Amino acid sequence: MYDLLKLLHLIAAIVWMGGMTFMLIALRPATLAVMEAQPRAVLMAAVWQRFFVAVLIAIVVLLATGGYMFGGTMKAARDATGHGVVPLGWTVMTALGGLMFLIFGHIYFAGFAKFRRAVAAAQWPVAAKAAGQIHMLMVTNFVLGWAAIAAVKLLA
Repeated sequence: MYDLLKLLHLIAAIVWMGGMTFMLIALRPATLAVMEAQPRAVLMAAVWQRFFVAVLIAIVVLLATGGYMFGGTMKAARDATGHGVVPLGWTVMTALGGLMFLIFGHIYFAGFAKFRRAVAAAQWPVAAKAAGQIHMLMVTNFVLGWAAIAAVKLLA
């Protein structure tokens, strides 16, 4: 059971991190290079809508699997030693993951909502500003994601 949970956890993390990698390194630079602002905004609204649904699903999986594995490890440690201690890397990963969830919540429920409304109303300067904010928050989450991965591998 643990191995299946760990696999699901990794898949969810790969979906989220892989999607951000694609967005930041390939899609955004390519669209900025070859598309005018208005069609680019319409495309990004459609792309982000699909990607953000995948991220929401990934977050549910990460919370469920991570919480179960973290709690199970704490219980096993408590049963074996009398106190529940998990590896430092897990604690750092959990804290960074929590911060990433909060940032994504802001991206989705504030930034993307504003972006979609602006695109629907053809308010292109507002859409551009919202897209820039989404980009900066996505870069932040990308860096935090790599820090979480490094923490779980290097601080174990």
